[in-house]
Amino acid sequence: MEKEKLYMNQMTQQKLYKLFGLRKVSNNKILNNWLSDLPSLNKEEITISKFYQGRLLDNLEVWNEQELSLGFIGPILNLVKFTIPYRLNLFAQRPLSGVIDNYELIGKPDGILASGFQEPEMPFFAFQEYKKDINSSGDPAAQNLAAMLIGQQQNEDNSVIYGCYVVGRFWYFMVLKGKEYTISKDYSTTDDGIFEVVKILKALRSILFKKLGIEEEIEKEEQVPSK
Repeated sequence: MEKEKLYMNQMTQQKLYKLFGLRKVSNNKILNNWLSDLPSLNKEEITISKFYQGRLLDNLEVWNEQELSLGFIGPILNLVKFTIPYRLNLFAQRPLSGVIDNYELIGKPDGILASGFQEPEMPFFAFQEYKKDINSSGDPAAQNLAAMLIGQQQNEDNSVIYGCYVVGRFWYFMVLKGKEYTISKDYSTTDDGIFEVVKILKALRSILFKKLGIEEEIEKEEQVPSK
């Protein structure tokens, strides 16, 4: 029997609750651990963060979604250097689908961190971005959760799936474990919050590297003196 198709861009948090039983909880130990005890930034990371923050401040009111992604979000994600060839890569706008319960969930998240080289295989982190506040274009948290739900289904060990969505200057971080998800407070990238965002992304890199058994890549990087 053919499964009913559902599309990520049509998802709301209410629909995810009714269809899949996802529940939002206010306190989550996994998210708290991720967002606490953050790594420090080196001089290069601070300098680059400030540069792209300046670009954001100059263009926030005029950039469309793609310009925001190309001019700010992409450089910040790449600053953290997630990619390890053949082990972990950052993919954008790749088709993602999964059969969950009686539905086939389909979409193209703005970004995912997944295993694989030329094609994404197993997603660990999903990313969604919007230029302005939530409006008629949908619910970015729910759309991102839909991608995270597919990632959960594709991870055989039912491990934690991480996520993030951006609304203008504000970044929100998420975790999904089982049927429960939690969303962080907002982090503004037009003030010193940008350094917190980069630190949180660095902490995510450490989490994913350890999950994949490539912690030594972090140690090698840390041994290289910053210029």
